[in-house]
Amino acid sequence: MRMSEPNETDLPPFDKPAYERALQYVSFLRPWFEPTIEGVENVPPEEGGLIVTNHGHFGLDLAMLLSLILEGTGRPVRALGDRVVFAAPFFRDWAHMMGAVEGQPETTVRLLRDDQLVLVYPGGAREALNDPEHAYRLQWDNSYGFIRAALRAQKPIIPIAGLGNEELYVQVVSQDRVRESAVGRLVSKLLGDKYVFPVYMGLGPIPFPTELHYIVGEPIHLPHGPEAADDFNIVAELRREVTGTTQRLIDRGLEERRIAGTGTGADTPKSPRAAPPMWLR
Repeated sequence: MRMSEPNETDLPPFDKPAYERALQYVSFLRPWFEPTIEGVENVPPEEGGLIVTNHGHFGLDLAMLLSLILEGTGRPVRALGDRVVFAAPFFRDWAHMMGAVEGQPETTVRLLRDDQLVLVYPGGAREALNDPEHAYRLQWDNSYGFIRAALRAQKPIIPIAGLGNEELYVQVVSQDRVRESAVGRLVSKLLGDKYVFPVYMGLGPIPFPTELHYIVGEPIHLPHGPEAADDFNIVAELRREVTGTTQRLIDRGLEERRIAGTGTGADTPKSPRAAPPMWLR
């Protein structure tokens, strides 16, 4: 099944005033999430950089993070989106207004070489839809493309820990259980296995009010030239380094939150014992 239009040679035009307006449209969520950021001075003031961070539920917190970076640095961030985001015209137009582009390697390198900030979730859908017991544990073991892009563009990687973004909803039916249902099998056949969603519970469709906090780590400058992008051993070692650095930022934030007595600390929300929907029985 064809999910999106063929990639175009030229990127969609970026309109910074439209980007700022789009973020303003969702500013009403601020009192709900009370987002904060520390270490924003680690974001390069002018140079391009690849921002990597953990994936929260559906990426709903992304607008808050982009707003905080824009306010702290004056710089927009070009987020990389999954192909399904660009499948429908409405969502594609909204994503482009938010500065997002489809996550292709050539596009990423081009933006970085143009000294833009680019954000990627290396864990992708797998991390976004993981079970509660894996919350705040990075699942980047099979992700190498972001390292190769940074090497080819010769730009630093900026790790960011997101806290609270994995507590927006409570999972009541796991992804594996949904896969076994007729609906799950149909979605897997049409879109792919990774797009089978668990069943979540919030305040209806609205996420729970959750304090969002972000910790920006120091830029990681890769000590290799662009040719290293073709050396798997180097790429794998750098991926381990970046993953470890980002995980330590997350663990630090969770521990600080636990000591302060806010959030759930290292303990993640547990799924309530709810009866599964009829279509799963």
